[in-house]
Amino acid sequence: MYVIVFRYQAPLETIDALREAHYANPDGVFARGLARVAGPLEPRTGGVVLAEGSRAEIEAAVASDPFVTGGAATAEILGFRPVWQRAEDPAAP
Repeated sequence: MYVIVFRYQAPLETIDALREAHYANPDGVFARGLARVAGPLEPRTGGVVLAEGSRAEIEAAVASDPFVTGGAATAEILGFRPVWQRAEDPAAP
């Protein structure tokens, strides 16, 4: 598993203009089914994606991301080995 940390380098107006392309990128982590959880940092200075796949797949997907290719964000890819997960609440719907 990998943690991808995007750090915005451009104004939020630029980030917002690229957001749909970021999600729809056919070579990206979302379209390729690599992303498991994603969302913005608070305050909104970047975003985080938890992704599964090979390092090469993750690197290629991130390299093709419009945030990165457009110079609007940098991305750091961190290897992550989960060793604990909260048990699901059996009473939850």
